Amino acid sequence: MNKGLLIGGAVVVVAALVGAGAMGFGGSKTVEPAKLASEQPAQTVAATKTLTAADLAPISAYAGTTTKSGGFTGDVVEGDANAPITVIEYASLTCPHCAAFHSQTYKRLKTNYIDTGKIKFIYRDYPLGNEALSASIIARCGGEEKYLAFIDLFLTQQERWTRSADWMGELQKMARFGGLGAAQINTCLADQALGQSVVNRTRAASEVFKVNSTPTVIIDGETWTGDRDFDAMAKALDAKL
Repeated sequence: MNKGLLIGGAVVVVAALVGAGAMGFGGSKTVEPAKLASEQPAQTVAATKTLTAADLAPISAYAGTTTKSGGFTGDVVEGDANAPITVIEYASLTCPHCAAFHSQTYKRLKTNYIDTGKIKFIYRDYPLGNEALSASIIARCGGEEKYLAFIDLFLTQQERWTRSADWMGELQKMARFGGLGAAQINTCLADQALGQSVVNRTRAASEVFKVNSTPTVIIDGETWTGDRDFDAMAKALDAKL
């Protein structure tokens, strides 16, 4: 039996989303169009085209859609859209290394490379476990405009909610600062299209970029294998500029 996460009457069926058969990639397998109708970015994929992993995990921004709950499924690009370098980070909101990267490396990248127009930066969900998946869904529940603010909040305050016996209660308290009430959160958690979009793109990341741990950084389509500290990344970026 699939176990669901029950929050105030709303259920997000995490096991059903991440279980076998939710999405097939690799070899000649592709995603069935009917399962991903709400995930189809009209700007890049024709209505009759069967989506593949490459469509869901491109090296550039993914347009995405807004689901019935108001959740946003696409990428939010930071920096100049015409910047010469694209950096993608795959991270899990429960990952301590991701929180460290966010505070120690990302913040300096933002000041020195993103805000100055040298690179464009894309954060992508790669949730490891039910808590991280739920947090990613809640972050997307605020829509495109609030998504990155929630990502910053949940990573910055990671220990507060991940170490709590009532981690969902803590997430809900934090989400209120962004204008999300319990009813809206429950609606998003029960939104199959929104939850499935996170899972589908996580699997696509594994197929396209071979992501298997977090944080994973992609620089212009290539997985960065060096140290994730700011100085090492700055040196690599400067060599490309």
